[in-house]
Amino acid sequence: MKNNLESNFDLGNLLFLIAYAPLLAMSSLFTSMYNQIIPNVYMNLILGISMGIFLLKTLVIDKNSPMEYFLFAGIGIVLLISTLRSGDKQLLILIAVCLMAKKINNNAIIRTYLIVSIAVLLFVYISTKIGKIPDLMYTRDLIIRHSYGIIYPTDFAAHVFYICCAYSFLRFEKYNIKDVLFLILTASILYRQTDARLNAGMIVALAMIIWIGKNGKINSIATKVWLVPALSFCFTYFSIKYYNSSSLFFNFLNKFFSGRLGIVQNIMNEYGLKVFGQKIIEHGWGGSGFYLNTNIFKYTYIDSTYMRLLIIYGILITFLFIVFISYLLKVNKNIKLILIIGLILLSGIIEQHFIDIAYNPFFIILVSDYFKKKGLLQCKNI
Repeated sequence: MKNNLESNFDLGNLLFLIAYAPLLAMSSLFTSMYNQIIPNVYMNLILGISMGIFLLKTLVIDKNSPMEYFLFAGIGIVLLISTLRSGDKQLLILIAVCLMAKKINNNAIIRTYLIVSIAVLLFVYISTKIGKIPDLMYTRDLIIRHSYGIIYPTDFAAHVFYICCAYSFLRFEKYNIKDVLFLILTASILYRQTDARLNAGMIVALAMIIWIGKNGKINSIATKVWLVPALSFCFTYFSIKYYNSSSLFFNFLNKFFSGRLGIVQNIMNEYGLKVFGQKIIEHGWGGSGFYLNTNIFKYTYIDSTYMRLLIIYGILITFLFIVFISYLLKVNKNIKLILIIGLILLSGIIEQHFIDIAYNPFFIILVSDYFKKKGLLQCKNI
């Protein structure tokens, strides 16, 4: 019986990685200027094949209980309604992969993420050097900001931040002062090339927090990280809802967040909030948006993940997401995972990447850890 369980675990792990790697690679490519070249049909093909493999693993190997399948179906229906209403499938893909991550080796997922992400970034960078795709360059305060083939400098910087998170996760037990210096150097180069203040700052914070956490000096703080999703959401929502351009405090906050409060407040006032979400017309300056005449189209993009959840995916999805993530963080005892996800959730206040599978592998292992501990509904599945 034991041998059978180990065999099932290995096969399930292998199937998951076979499905995850190409989905991650294609999703990452679609954050680059290759999204102007690669037809969407290829992305949909990879997505369909990967989801088929995930589903095969879930039905044949995982042997979930009837109640777990019932819960999966309920979550899937709510997400599907929200996806159809919003026209955005990012969250559906991420949650589907998370729910199918039973019996998965955490380090294997993070290693796969690290290898594929670095390979894609190198491929995209080389593509800019040989003229296949452009390195879009922007200026802010006379500083040239490189995107290195990704659709926008901050998106490139976000890729680097999540790669640094993956590196820190794998290095945690052996993490030392050399790793701290490496991450700080990475942040410095990143800031110089992209002027991405948030992600450079988050990498420095990551370097310090992992160093302190590895030495067991913030375990008591780590046990409170489960509060971060709700607190971050409330701070973001109320800052935007009550933003007033005549207030010195809100003007400072708006400037600190690069004008995001005013932009998102206008979008929220125009579209309102819906229970199951809605389709929003956005104009960013990356990717195809780079070619827009900015005298005609203002920058109207929801950079905050929390506000994207609320405005695009809807009130119900936002509530369920915050409750679900908070609960999983509360019961998880993996310090390195908790600290990294805490930083990712904080970054979501002013950037939109933690619900995108191309960037974030850590929610997958957060759910996987819970499956390993007790099963989703504390059922004996085999």
